[in-house]
Amino acid sequence: MNFRATLAVLVSIASSSTFAADLNLVASIKPISLIASEIASGVAEVDTLLPPGASPHDFSLRPSDRKSLAKADLLIWTGGMTEPYLERVIEASGVANLAWVLEADNHGVHDDHQNQQQVDMHEHEHGSELHPWLAPDEATQFADRLAHELIRFMPDKEVQIQKNLEGFVQSVVLMEQHNLGILKGLEKRGFIVFHDAYAGLIDHYGLNQVAAFSVDPARKPGAKHLQQIREAIESQRAGCVFVEPQFEPATLNAITRGLDIKRGELDPLAL
Repeated sequence: MNFRATLAVLVSIASSSTFAADLNLVASIKPISLIASEIASGVAEVDTLLPPGASPHDFSLRPSDRKSLAKADLLIWTGGMTEPYLERVIEASGVANLAWVLEADNHGVHDDHQNQQQVDMHEHEHGSELHPWLAPDEATQFADRLAHELIRFMPDKEVQIQKNLEGFVQSVVLMEQHNLGILKGLEKRGFIVFHDAYAGLIDHYGLNQVAAFSVDPARKPGAKHLQQIREAIESQRAGCVFVEPQFEPATLNAITRGLDIKRGELDPLAL
């Protein structure tokens, strides 16, 4: 299964020439940054907070990152479950922010605009979804909400922003047609992922994820869980295991050593 195809359109960068000098957009991670760049093409630049190779689950802000946030007109981030390091920073700085996934009980974050009002991008029905941009329907909903927010900042750029949004949605439709063709007939094939953060992608395409090595990539799985994974491989319920470039799969290498299983790579952060 080629999951890279799922990311290909969602994280493509549109070329842009003229930018609004008075609007500073900062996205926390590359997938959000690239989608935002599509919607803001020709009207604003989007800077990315996390450097290549960093994981949003355990990242620590550097002094330069805090300076970037202090200058930001708008921070676009995933939410506290995926990026807990940003919650206190947002609360302390009061930077205007759009959270893609917001927990139901997470209130009180304000922006630094006249309304002093937080914009809730989307309260996802599945609180465990860590990578919502992998689901095409989630991506188009996010793009629509982001477009409306950018229009609030730049009402004179509404025509261009709406045009960008229409182009993005169309590209997702084309991507859907391509991916459905690739995945046809593969829905029942079992596979194992490095960490359990692909619910949107799995549900959307009806795929068969047998297991995940870990729910939290920062924590090592227990012996009982590892044994269950090895049994799933030995019983051939899973024919492929996916690693991620952000993490060293030492435990995964140990548990699959000597077993006949294919290996692929999922890059949820489009690095």
